[in-house]
Amino acid sequence: MAHQCSCCNQLCTSRISLFESLSFDEQKELISKAQHLDFQKGDTVFHEKDPADKIMVIRYGKIKINRYSLEGKEYVLDILDEGDFYGEQNIFGGKTLEANAVSMGESGVCLIYLKDIQNMILKRPEIGIKLLNVIGNKLSLANELVQLLSVNDAKARIAGFILFRSSRINKDTIELTREDIAAYINVRRETISRKMGELRNDGAIALEGNRKVRILNKDLLRAIFENDI
Repeated sequence: MAHQCSCCNQLCTSRISLFESLSFDEQKELISKAQHLDFQKGDTVFHEKDPADKIMVIRYGKIKINRYSLEGKEYVLDILDEGDFYGEQNIFGGKTLEANAVSMGESGVCLIYLKDIQNMILKRPEIGIKLLNVIGNKLSLANELVQLLSVNDAKARIAGFILFRSSRINKDTIELTREDIAAYINVRRETISRKMGELRNDGAIALEGNRKVRILNKDLLRAIFENDI
């Protein structure tokens, strides 16, 4: 069950580039108006079609952004880590949220309301420019994901996803379940396990338990991915 934190955690603004140009007092003002919430695995932070009136910043843990088809099939749009944020695309006129946010374990988020950010932009126009840059970067990532999903060969698609995710989080070790990867790139879980075993045997990756994938050879992953494009 979600509950409001008793403390005010400055990670909400000081550790993300969007707000790094704010002074300490400006960050403190923004955080004083925000909600700090903690969640357990499976808790829903917000639902698709909820009012798009806030930006969510991840304080700790992982949050999955997903949608469901009419048939109930899950599609994972993104998995957010500490310092990531979601909702900035709605600051210039979005009316409802476009996806669900679900906690993947113990996690904490900071909800900063758009009206407070909009007021801040009026005082500091450079924040608005940064928002536009962030939105542009996310559009580029979305285009990369579209290209990835157009690859037919499952092994190539998985190789591309590992590279995509590594670039997305700026780490060489990815921590995701097979189910989450399957939902992310629309490949069966059993196929994910089999093809990742092949990538391990190729020397491209190392598998550590059921959740960790460590990249050993990015060039080999890229060659496997690009040969199918």
